[in-house]
This record gives sequence, C-alpha cells and structure tokens, in this order.
Amino acid sequence: MAVKIPSASVGVKINDWYNAIRKFNVTDAEMLKAEIERDIFRMEEDQDLLLYYALMEFRHRIMLDYIRPLEEEKVSSEFSEILKDIEDKQGKLTGLLDYYFNFFRGMYEYNNHDYIKAISFYRRAEKKLLHVEDEIERAEFHFKMAEIFYHMKQSHVSMNYALQAIETYQAHETYKVRRIQCEFVIAGNYDDLESSEKALPHLENALKLAREEGQRILEGHTFYNLGNCYYKMRKADQAAEYFHKAVVIYKEETSDILPKACFSLALAYFKLKQNEQAHDMFNEGFRIAQQSNDPIYISKFHFLQAIYINEDGMDSLSETFQLMESRKMYPDIEDLALEAAEYYNEIGRLSDSVYFYQIVFNARKQIKKGDWSYEV
Repeated sequence: MAVKIPSASVGVKINDWYNAIRKFNVTDAEMLKAEIERDIFRMEEDQDLLLYYALMEFRHRIMLDYIRPLEEEKVSSEFSEILKDIEDKQGKLTGLLDYYFNFFRGMYEYNNHDYIKAISFYRRAEKKLLHVEDEIERAEFHFKMAEIFYHMKQSHVSMNYALQAIETYQAHETYKVRRIQCEFVIAGNYDDLESSEKALPHLENALKLAREEGQRILEGHTFYNLGNCYYKMRKADQAAEYFHKAVVIYKEETSDILPKACFSLALAYFKLKQNEQAHDMFNEGFRIAQQSNDPIYISKFHFLQAIYINEDGMDSLSETFQLMESRKMYPDIEDLALEAAEYYNEIGRLSDSVYFYQIVFNARKQIKKGDWSYEV
C-alpha cells in the first residue's frame, strides 16, 4: 500500500504556490501547481485542503489571464468550470477560505468589468480580513480595493488603500510588480484630482521598475498610463506618442486591453485632427473589440463613430450611455459625455453641447454620492 502524504505538507506547498502567484512568478507557480496535483492523489483525505486547492487554482487562472490572456471563449470555459467546482462546495467555506473565495471572486468580476459585483465581493472579503495574519495578503487586499475605487473615481478612498499597500510592498524586494501597479493607481488618482504633474514621477518610477523586472506588459501599461496622464493635461500630441507605444507592446503580448489602447489612441488622433491615422486606428480597434466580443469597447467605438465619423449619431450615443448606465459605469459616462460636450461646443452645436454637459453633471453627482459603490 502506498504511503499517504500528510495533508499539512501539501498545505505548505499550496502556500508556496500562492506566494509565487502573488509575485507573478509564472514558472514557479506552474511547477508547484503540477507537484501539488500529483500529491493530492496520494494525500490523506482533507476536505478543507481540497477547497483551498480549488481556490488557488482559480487564483492561478486569474494570474495567467493577466500575464498572457487566452481567447475569450477559452477563458470563459476555464473560469466557469473552476467556479462551478468551488461554488458547489461554498457552503463549507469558513474563516480564511471564505475570505479567499470572496476576494478572488471580486478579482474575477473586476476583470469582467462588473465593478458593482466586484465591490460587493471585496466588501464581503473585508469582513473576513480579521482571519488574515500575513501582511502581504493584507497588502494584496488593500491594493485591490485601491484599484477598484480608483476606477470608480472615489479618489481619496482609493489613495488611502494604495498608500497602505505600497508601504508594505516597498519593504519586500520581491514584490516589484505590485509596487508598479500601486504606482499606477496613485498616479491615476492624481490625474482624477487634477494634479497630473504629481502623477508623472510615479509613472517614471513604474517604468524604471518594469524595465528592471523585464516586464514588457507592465512597460506597456506604463506607456498607456503616461498617455492618459498627458491627455488629462490636454497635451494630445504627447498622449498619442505614449498610447502608440502601448499599442505596439499590447500587440506583441496579445493583451486583452488592446481595444482600450486603440480607443485612446484613436481619440487622441481625432483630437489632433489627424484624421487618416484616427480612422485607421478606429477601424483596427473596432475590429479587435468585435473579435473579442467586448461589449464595453464595441460601445465606445460606436461613440467615436457617432461623433467623429457619422457626426449625426445621437441615437448611437444614447445606446452607449444606456449600456453604461445599466452597469453604473458613471466614471466612464462622465469621461465620454465630457468629450462629446467639448466637441459639440467646438463645432458650434451648442444645444447638443449643453445636453452632454448635463450628462457630465449627473454622472459627477452619482460619483460624489458614492452610495452605489458600497452595495453588499
């Protein structure tokens, strides 16, 4: 009879696996995952540990999708299979395992652009944070809260979480990837607080760290964020330069946020009245968004088409804002409505401009109220 492996020794390996995941160390994470899968067949029966394994498999898939995204259909299939296995056992989750389930599910919903669901799961995880003793894990949670509240333009809330996270990561040399991501969030919050000049040093530091780590995709993210920063400063020419660098890298890395970069670059070209480049980038980005079946960016490209190409697409604009309203994407509504209002003001369609400024005002009112972002 084969000797059973103690479940405690497998648990130690799962902890090591999670550490590799958090550091985005794909090679070590894949190696440990393979070892653990072999060990589980020879392990003493332990239902809690099997749940822990299933949760880490889910988290592993989220890491891989960030580093090297798969085709949309394959991603959906893999995630749904893992999620079904976990949810079938959800009633047995307690304490730390319940924290992990809600935290990882929040990450999954965030990646799917369902930000209200993501916040809901993160808030449930926060109630279980007392079970988390590891300071790096607490920093992970603080970073994810900073990330989503930045997206929802709750800038002061986001900055508070980001500063807590980066303080911990700076004390640990092996967590440079998270330090870079914290720099992105801090810079983005400065942009939203209309202090973009304070954002630039954080992005320059992020670029330095990304190059030190050889993280090409993070270099691309830094270029994108630099483009966004210069765009907020109304320097569309410099913004276009950095958006273009991001597009080049996202193509090389087959990043799933390529449609986002194409949209931003097309918008910058339209602002600069470089219409040939703008149309080329619009066509390329729209095609990619359709191929990846990304409803948000399909809708955003319809927005560009309605304003800069058709110039009479008010119905299409209404559809874009209705989709975003249905998902409570008020920050996106604010940004796009402001683009429309300024454009129509520039070409003398003042009644249309006033209409979109009213949408901007209403979106800002919702963002300021903030109640929708705390649903649990």
